[in-house]
Amino acid sequence: MSDQKTSSVDRRYRVYQIGGIVLAILFVALGVAAFLTGGGPIIAAIAVIGGLAVLIVSIVMMVRS
Repeated sequence: MSDQKTSSVDRRYRVYQIGGIVLAILFVALGVAAFLTGGGPIIAAIAVIGGLAVLIVSIVMMVRS
């Protein structure tokens, strides 16, 4: 029974990691879109840097687990 709990927790954790990667890609895409449509380079830079930070953390946590 303890094996089922750990696999359930691992599965949930993996879903959170994949969700983080999807969110990071969304932020990067929105940052690029904001820059290309004239939304301002500062706003675009914040979105891209935030997206890259989330992407790096998600990948590092996925590799460590």
